[in-house]
Amino acid sequence: MSRRCPQCGTEYADQIAFCGNDGSITIQVQPAGETPDRRLGTRFGDYVAVARVADGAMGRVYEGRHAQTKQRVAVKVLHDDVAKDRVAVERFKREFETAKDLDSKHVVRVIDFGEAPEVPGAPGSSGGVRSWFMTMEYLQGIELGGVLRGAGALPLARALRVMCQVALGLEDAHSFGVIHRDLKPDNLFLCEGEGGDDVRILDFGSVKLQMETGPKLTAFGTTLGSPYYMSPEQAMGKQDVDQRTDVFALAAILYEMLTGKIAFDGQAVAQILMKIVNEMPAPASTQKAGLPGAIDDVIEKGLAKDKRARYGSTVELAAAALGAFGLPVQPGRAGIEQWAHAPIAQLEQALASATPPAPKPYGAPEPAVAPQAPAPTSIPMTPTPSHDALSTPAPPSNNLGLMIGLGVGAMVFLGLVGAVAMFFLMR
Repeated sequence: MSRRCPQCGTEYADQIAFCGNDGSITIQVQPAGETPDRRLGTRFGDYVAVARVADGAMGRVYEGRHAQTKQRVAVKVLHDDVAKDRVAVERFKREFETAKDLDSKHVVRVIDFGEAPEVPGAPGSSGGVRSWFMTMEYLQGIELGGVLRGAGALPLARALRVMCQVALGLEDAHSFGVIHRDLKPDNLFLCEGEGGDDVRILDFGSVKLQMETGPKLTAFGTTLGSPYYMSPEQAMGKQDVDQRTDVFALAAILYEMLTGKIAFDGQAVAQILMKIVNEMPAPASTQKAGLPGAIDDVIEKGLAKDKRARYGSTVELAAAALGAFGLPVQPGRAGIEQWAHAPIAQLEQALASATPPAPKPYGAPEPAVAPQAPAPTSIPMTPTPSHDALSTPAPPSNNLGLMIGLGVGAMVFLGLVGAVAMFFLMR
């Protein structure tokens, strides 16, 4: 790849952003034989698209430069077919509206949003097409998903540092009444920072506002997350999600960072959702040598089927995980901040000298979960029994009990069927 000055035509190496003759912003030159991207050189608000960066399911990302200040940004433009979908456009707008109000160093900073200019022959079109764009801070690094797919489990210090930063970013979002609902490794971007990764949480297009008054963006008022990291309440199509839905997803991601294995894996969406609702993953300590048994207790609570049994916040989950490895943790947010920004070398040294606590005795009861009255508009659902319970069912006392059990099972099944259908509708 190379870049060319649009004024004098001088060609430069791809890393040269400005013309040495007149200071103009250089534009990426595409290889011969490649379909021309006519959005290159186009202005989006105050920014010029100067180079292609990546393609995603929703849109194409460009490197952009401010026309006057030359500030470097990322410009995300919806694909033409996506731009025709009203729900997708509303999600895109919501992503901007949500992220622009979040004040967090661990959430990607968005700058501008608007209607893209009409570009004849733009990618995927047969004529002029109008789309939508969003500009955001330019990030250099890699998605956590790419790291996990390439290398498997992360080194322990790195995994804990990433977890702490994600927990803080989600806590910031939750303090604004925003639930992410689609947290996954591909939505966690790792930038190279001083002392280790600097994490940014991406894609708030699936958010739920806790005091939501705007229009619902999917049928049944539910937006599904990525199937591997969906909570049981999402998998069953329930609407009463809260911050503990994000706690579940972070616990699943922590499991994967520590073991290199997906907590709830499967060949089909329905199979994955059934596991999320009915099963627990194998203890992390049995999947990766050197992990203490205490972390199994933490992950088990983070992945509890009943959200009332989970940690109440992502910061609580992070504090418990750090404690499981014997690290001292101050109360509250400050204790997580300490390790979130500690240099990797310091964290490694602390882990080497720490003594993890003993895990809870096998079969020790969990603290009782306070009963919760169902919302007036929700359908009461009996929690699905675990896999072990299903293997040795107690006989029903009478036919009425059998009928009730079958009815509840049918409700769960129908919820899963609806969730699977919704997942494919949103792809």
